[in-house]
Amino acid sequence: MLASRLRTAVHASALLIPVIAELTSKSMVIAALAATTVVYILSEVLRLRAKSVPLITWFTLVMSREDEGTRLVTAPIYLAVGVVLSLLAFPKNIAYASITIAAVGDPVASYVGRKLGRIHVRQKTLEGFAGGWIVSFAAALLWVPPHLALVGSAAGMLLELLGLLDDNLTIPIGAGSAMLITSIL
Repeated sequence: MLASRLRTAVHASALLIPVIAELTSKSMVIAALAATTVVYILSEVLRLRAKSVPLITWFTLVMSREDEGTRLVTAPIYLAVGVVLSLLAFPKNIAYASITIAAVGDPVASYVGRKLGRIHVRQKTLEGFAGGWIVSFAAALLWVPPHLALVGSAAGMLLELLGLLDDNLTIPIGAGSAMLITSIL
């Protein structure tokens, strides 16, 4: 239970990225995320070699799923890379919306799927998809017009539902790409 709540908190913390980027700069946020990711990867390498990095190793182990304890826990890396690539590849409003879709859509889809899920698609549920789509659409409206929020949240949650690669990476990139293409058309 604690692990699930901490994973949700890490996802939700991505909501701070647009705010911090507006208060500082996009390049500062990218540099900070890159540095944090490097430190995290080094701590994971040390953990796998039976050495502990105070706080980081504990946090990783508390948040990890049972099958992740003996291998590199990659979800935070994929989320950081997805956020950085969104900031680099998309206009500001689309980047912020794609990050927001990943930050709220993925954990909401997981929660709704666990609580209400009945119709399964692979390891996910259509109910989780719908819940994630509705909430991520509403959250994306903070950054983009309704037609872009609708397309971006649909693309992001479809990628979450299909489970291709790691959704921490595919959701922000897929949502941002769908919004960018729609804005050009």
